[in-house]
Amino acid sequence: GFCLTTAAYSRFIDANRLRGSIAIELGRKRLEDMRWEEMWDSALRIRNIFLKSAIPPDIKGAVLKALKDYPSRTPFAVRSASSSEDGSETSYAGLHESFLNVSGSGDILEKIKLVWASLWSDAAISYSRELSLDVENSSMAVIVQEMIFGEKSGVAFSVSPRNEKEAVVEAVYGLNKGLVDGDIESDQWALGRKNGKIS
Repeated sequence: GFCLTTAAYSRFIDANRLRGSIAIELGRKRLEDMRWEEMWDSALRIRNIFLKSAIPPDIKGAVLKALKDYPSRTPFAVRSASSSEDGSETSYAGLHESFLNVSGSGDILEKIKLVWASLWSDAAISYSRELSLDVENSSMAVIVQEMIFGEKSGVAFSVSPRNEKEAVVEAVYGLNKGLVDGDIESDQWALGRKNGKIS
């Protein structure tokens, strides 16, 4: 696969002059005074602005060049990677959009824009203080990976949030999306970081 870095997001935003549009949507009312419906409306308007905006030719060309190495019907995962999503104190995995089984260059390019727009989703706006979300400093990388259809999948934490002496593995049957979205209850294992022993 390949990664569109946060610099690609910034180029897209600046090329389409979107910083002002986002600031207008976020500045309609103080966050504390916004109802959920107002956050949803603002997020929807931002999403539509992103979808109507063009990916700069050099970025689009790089994506198309990277896709040439794959057969045309190859399924991809188009995943979000916000620079403010995870930290030492908190994790917001699943907050931003990711898409599975995406094929064809046109659909992949559209999903890239939707992932970028999800930085400003209603959920992200409601968490904006915790995420330190602001127009100038927030950004989103996008990871485009060839899909591998595993029998099981999961998430590993090299350091457990609950016990720094342990690593944690959580897994589900099938694709990982259900685990990340919180739709499926996972199996979980804690492993000693020094001896690998399951506790």
